[in-house]
Amino acid sequence: MARAMDTSKLQIDPRYLLIMLLPVVVLIVSEYLLGTFGDTTLHLEGLELKDQSRLIELSARYRFLAALFFFGGATVSVTAIFVFELYSRHTHRSILTTLVGILGIIAVSLSFSTFEPDWMPAGFESQALLGENLFHALMIPASLSGCEDWGSLPNNCDQQGAYFAMDYLLDRANILTSLSAGAVIAGMVLALSRPAHVGRSVHPDLGTEARILKTAQEATQRYLYCSGILLTTGMVLMLSWMSWPGDAILNDDMRKAHAELVSSLSIYRGVTYSILILSYYLPVSLILKVRIDSFHDAVDAAGKHELAKDVAGFDIQRIATLDALKAIIAIVSPILTGAIGSFGGLAGFGG
Repeated sequence: MARAMDTSKLQIDPRYLLIMLLPVVVLIVSEYLLGTFGDTTLHLEGLELKDQSRLIELSARYRFLAALFFFGGATVSVTAIFVFELYSRHTHRSILTTLVGILGIIAVSLSFSTFEPDWMPAGFESQALLGENLFHALMIPASLSGCEDWGSLPNNCDQQGAYFAMDYLLDRANILTSLSAGAVIAGMVLALSRPAHVGRSVHPDLGTEARILKTAQEATQRYLYCSGILLTTGMVLMLSWMSWPGDAILNDDMRKAHAELVSSLSIYRGVTYSILILSYYLPVSLILKVRIDSFHDAVDAAGKHELAKDVAGFDIQRIATLDALKAIIAIVSPILTGAIGSFGGLAGFGG
């Protein structure tokens, strides 16, 4: 009985898990460009802070905490969706091979954000690209309740104040990022799974194949939107901490110039996230397109066009790649627009 139930579940061909390497390549190239051709020695000369710097810092800190809480909720939700689908719909073998692939992604992403390779001096520490002395000047003197002896944080953190808070919380956010990113990437790739009883040499009937393709299309769209959620909340979090100290700069010209720097770096990050999504979505959608075309040919040869139409919501003329591009544009456009314009107020534009 157990074997019969297991064969009714989905099985991923391990070859498709190689698609998960493409986002890793994008991440390496992006960080290499930023770490090699960026400037981590930026020092804001003649820096002076406003008299209201403590209030400004607290406002920015609470904005960061709100963004972090929002991001944490989104990452946990997306990961929970993936875990539920993986364990309820896939065979034990498929689960094991998928988890191995996810662990590989987590290891690579954490190697950048936690271990910071020497050949990428900028790494994920974007404050080094934004003038670290500004972050130090505003945030280290700021008090942090959790740093008191009776608090829940290490006792020596009171020597770093809010800067410790940012560093401490971002390290934990990186763990959530790695887990959720691995989940959405793997979830997208798992859309290529087939029923366990359908091997490479076994072809299901046309009705079964139509249902398989419909399910696969729904899965790709679902994880595309999950990726969009992570992209959106990740951008909000990134902008909230990159712009943390900017409003406290006393000199108007320096404050505006720094806000423009924050905007430019956020655009780079936004482009990176968009290409990251494309790197695993397009291969999956192209493979599905090939399967759909083959199914279309089989339906034409058999003269049974009604089989495809009998499956609710399935349109054989639909090109998955075009739908993917439309969806990605819809998701990415507000993020990049936000980086350029609407978050300008957050970074101190026009003020």
